[in-house]
Parts: sequence; structure tokens; C-alpha cells
Amino acid sequence: MSIKVMVADSAHLHVYSMAKARAKLEKIATFANPFAIKHERDAGADKPGRGLSRAAGRRTALVGRTTLKQQAADQFARMVAKTASAALRDAETTGLILVMAPRFMAMVDEHLPKTAAKKITARIKRDLVDVPRLDLQKRVNASLMP
Repeated sequence: MSIKVMVADSAHLHVYSMAKARAKLEKIATFANPFAIKHERDAGADKPGRGLSRAAGRRTALVGRTTLKQQAADQFARMVAKTASAALRDAETTGLILVMAPRFMAMVDEHLPKTAAKKITARIKRDLVDVPRLDLQKRVNASLMP
């Protein structure tokens, strides 16, 4: 039995495991979003479709512009949500703590099933991906206090 801690932003996901509350954090997996760090021009060039407006007699965009970087962040958020729901389905997992930047947590929540969202033990809305493990340990322990 263990508690999983997922620390993420739009570029990285670190998954830690704790044997019990207030135990040492052990990193078990790391994932990276390769498009999050690159410039938009390095990811590619794609403009939204355009159409001709008969009423106005000019060209208009069919959909709002979503950058390739935003699309990559959304795909990464979807992958994080799948990883979180898989961790919650695991019989070995007794709890799940999400540590994410507020904007990215909102993106993950969009893709997280409602049944999985109810089972999350704690949410820490801070960008703590690059924080040393001991500082992260203190934040996680503070969130587990009743």
C-alpha cells in the first residue's frame, strides 16, 4: 500500500511514491513534454482554416487560433489525467496527491473522470516541479495533516 504524489507542470511530470503518510518520497517515474520547451516556430507552422464570408465579402477564420504549444500542453494534460486515473485504479495505491500549477491543474481536471476526481486525497496548487525533494516532502506532509 502506498500514496502516490504527482508533481507536474506543462513540461514535466514526476511521480513519487510514499509507503505511508509522512514517509520518504521516492521517485518512481518521470515524463516530459518535448514541445513545451521549444519555441512555437520549432514545433511547426499551422494556421487555422479560413473561409469566405458571403455577407461581409471577406475571408474569416473558421475557428479561434490555438497554438501548437497549447495543443501540446493539452495533450500532455490528457496523458497526466490518464496516469492519475490509472494510479487510482491500482490496488496498491491508497491515496493520490496532485501538485500542479493552478492553470495546468485546471487543464488536467477537464480530462480527469469524475469518479477519479472524487478519490484524490489532496491538491496542492503550486508549481513545485523544480523544488528540491525535501521541500516538496514538507509541502506534501502539510497537506496530509488533518
